[in-house]
Amino acid sequence: MDSVLASFLLFLGMLAELATIPFGLPGTGIILLCILAYALLTEFSAGVSVPFFVILCVLTVVAETADNWLTAVGARHYGASTASMWLSFLGGLVGAVMIGGPLAFLFGPLGPLAGGFIGAFAVVVGYELYLGKNMRAALKAGWGTFLGRMAGIVLKLVIAIAMITAVVLAIAF
Repeated sequence: MDSVLASFLLFLGMLAELATIPFGLPGTGIILLCILAYALLTEFSAGVSVPFFVILCVLTVVAETADNWLTAVGARHYGASTASMWLSFLGGLVGAVMIGGPLAFLFGPLGPLAGGFIGAFAVVVGYELYLGKNMRAALKAGWGTFLGRMAGIVLKLVIAIAMITAVVLAIAF
């Protein structure tokens, strides 16, 4: 395949996947797959070397797990119990699947993302109330969950943009 065409297709694929990240999809993972396809087509000789690809793999793992661990950090910072931090993962997943479907009718592709936020928030608030905390403390812990998940999405976007920029510069120079 012509290297100009391969570079163009790589760039289109990376931009398309960048647009999926705010919807809660694994954009950085798919960006990495685009880069891998390009590297294999060019035999790791056109800007994307094996060590550079390994660094991109590490960045992808950090980005794809960021919303989970930052949700836990946010919940903890705002007073959630350790169990609530772990339950926020489950609440986010269940919310994305169970609540996200119906919300997709209202919000389109943002439905599962909103469902994940609602699920994580509701589970943390509910569990904190179950533990005997007052409503204010439970809502504060839920707010921390929300802020952590938002921070995770922002971090994922920043890492994805950095990966795309690094690959484009590596190919261009």
